[in-house]
Amino acid sequence: MSAAVSSGRTPNRLPAIAMSLVFAFIVLGPVVWALATSLKSEVEAVAIPPTLIPKVVTFQNYLKVFTDQSFVLDLWNSIAYSVGAVALSLVVGIPAGYAAARFSFNGKRVLMLTILATSMVPGVALLVPTYYLLDAVGLLNSGIVVTVILAARIIPQTVWFIANFVEAIPIEIEDSAFMDGASRSQIIRYLVLPLIKPGIAAVATIGIVTTWNDYITVAVFAPDLAKRTLQVALVNQVLDSVGISWSYMMAFVIVASMPIIIMFGFVQKWFVSGLTAGAVKG
Repeated sequence: MSAAVSSGRTPNRLPAIAMSLVFAFIVLGPVVWALATSLKSEVEAVAIPPTLIPKVVTFQNYLKVFTDQSFVLDLWNSIAYSVGAVALSLVVGIPAGYAAARFSFNGKRVLMLTILATSMVPGVALLVPTYYLLDAVGLLNSGIVVTVILAARIIPQTVWFIANFVEAIPIEIEDSAFMDGASRSQIIRYLVLPLIKPGIAAVATIGIVTTWNDYITVAVFAPDLAKRTLQVALVNQVLDSVGISWSYMMAFVIVASMPIIIMFGFVQKWFVSGLTAGAVKG
């Protein structure tokens, strides 16, 4: 009977397996193609008909990327903007999210909906007025300003995520701490933060990915080449009047993606558990 049940369940999993393979092909296909192209010479990269496997594997494209004079500066700017924006969003979002989860006050629902609505405003709609404002006060090409703008775009989702994570913690735990004489700041520091650590990791990961891949903010508000990021440098390759080197560009894409891939590999466990914890309220 168990064999019959087992055989009866097997066909039910086939559509799910097939769909998983299709999605894996859709997601990984371009990545594999980019990696293969980055290992080709430019002549082979533009050859017709195209080939997936390089006839002669070369790492010259990666050598060009790493020896480019501006690569280290672009990489540093990408890291500084992303880490700075996420750190600022957490400094603002954690207290705000905790207050939204634990305190009741007039207009709380309206305030939370307003915060959520701000995250729905397209960043492109604010480019022109923000540009003229920064130009008028002389704050264009400021790394600090770019960091603040990037942080402002991820703070709303940070507040909402943190509020959900805090609400998942039973209020009785905090009440017990209050009875033992703990202050509000001590409860947040020594009790709440450790419990929502996976959630903070999830929020930080989403914020890092969002800010790392941002192009328009840096390109508009920090046009100076010394302030550009890897994403801006990548687009500049496309707009180069000399022409596009597809093999070099694919190597640049792979290198620019590696920091995010490596980071996600380290925080994957926390990221998944954090999203799960935020979806379940105690």
